[in-house]
Amino acid sequence: MNIPPEPTVAMTGAADQPVVFQPVVVQPAVLMTPMPVVTAVPDYLGYSIFTMLCCCLPLGIAATVYSCSTRDANMTGQRELAMSRSRVAFILNNVALGIGLLATTVAIIIRFTASK
Repeated sequence: MNIPPEPTVAMTGAADQPVVFQPVVVQPAVLMTPMPVVTAVPDYLGYSIFTMLCCCLPLGIAATVYSCSTRDANMTGQRELAMSRSRVAFILNNVALGIGLLATTVAIIIRFTASK
């Protein structure tokens, strides 16, 4: 089977100049997806939910937001961001737990000393 070569001149231009088609080289598209961190930074989500429900609601809500942000950063492979958000969530959880324990202790002391 004999295939004739493709013509390089397709039509004539405005001034009777031949128009030559040049081959177009297209590079393939490269799609880069971020990989999750191999060793995930702890997100303290359970601790945050506990402190939100049992200790100090405002700090628990803030800790839960930072815990979810840590989880998102872990999933997108942003280790530095995950570490900083995890540290903030841990500090907020500890402060909320301290406030909750202090409030409970004061409430118990007031309850038992007021009855005498």
